[in-house]
Amino acid sequence: MSQLRRLPKFEFVGPRSLAEVCALTAEAAAGEVLLLAGGTDAILQMRRRERTPRRVVGLKGVRDLAFVRETGEGGLAIGAMTTLAELLAAPLVRSRYALLCETAAQIGGIELRNVATVGGNVAGALPCADLPPALMALEARVKLSSRRGERWVPLDEFFPEFGRTAARDGELVSEIGLPRPAPGSGGAYLKFHDRHSMDMTVVGVSACVTRDAERGVVRDLRLAFASAAPTVFRARRAEALLRGAALTEQALEEVAEAACREADPRTSWRANREYRQALVRSLTKRAIGQAWAKAAANEGAPS
Repeated sequence: MSQLRRLPKFEFVGPRSLAEVCALTAEAAAGEVLLLAGGTDAILQMRRRERTPRRVVGLKGVRDLAFVRETGEGGLAIGAMTTLAELLAAPLVRSRYALLCETAAQIGGIELRNVATVGGNVAGALPCADLPPALMALEARVKLSSRRGERWVPLDEFFPEFGRTAARDGELVSEIGLPRPAPGSGGAYLKFHDRHSMDMTVVGVSACVTRDAERGVVRDLRLAFASAAPTVFRARRAEALLRGAALTEQALEEVAEAACREADPRTSWRANREYRQALVRSLTKRAIGQAWAKAAANEGAPS
């Protein structure tokens, strides 16, 4: 682990609008500007000299990036500067996107959740981040904004490699969009960590299940993982095994084994590769089982 040092010298700018932010990042060279959201990871990166920006652009004053609202199609729009605490408190999230609440509640403590932002958790591209797997299982998209305009990228295509996102020069994450959950859906996020929620996730698994009530089978399954590969990822081959199938113990074993084959965990001081593979296997089965039970409870419930 790198030594923490004093922050390097930098110029701080506090814009008040998204247009100002886009203007500040438009002409900046790579690594020259750091966008500061909650700062829970960025400050540590600067103190470890992993990032040494000439200019830090603080986003706290950009209030048009902090919102949680329903879209015209009945989905959910989340501003990048929405804190985890604000996400947890939003009635629409609590009533319709319980998986997000369950996940956000497991991130850090109260103090951190009052500072950390949804956009920062996503844009940081950390493989151990907890929110991206839940958002990925809910089929989230990311809006990228710049002086050139806006474009949407599916979250499961947003992390091409370790520590990197699909954002181009001058682009920033401005919004997360989610579709309306299908009837009879349920989700679960399970993670293993050393002692408590303040510790970094060793392995995290998010599962979202949609039941076919008439046939008693899985209509759809989405699985996403944290700390099980160089990036957060969807286990698409594992998902496909359970679609249209009954949720038997044998089926769960096959899906869990397939997820292990798609995973590519590393050995670190927190856990070795073999232990992480065992966690992927165990947590996948448990997460699917819990998501299935929640989907059954949600059948016929108003959405």
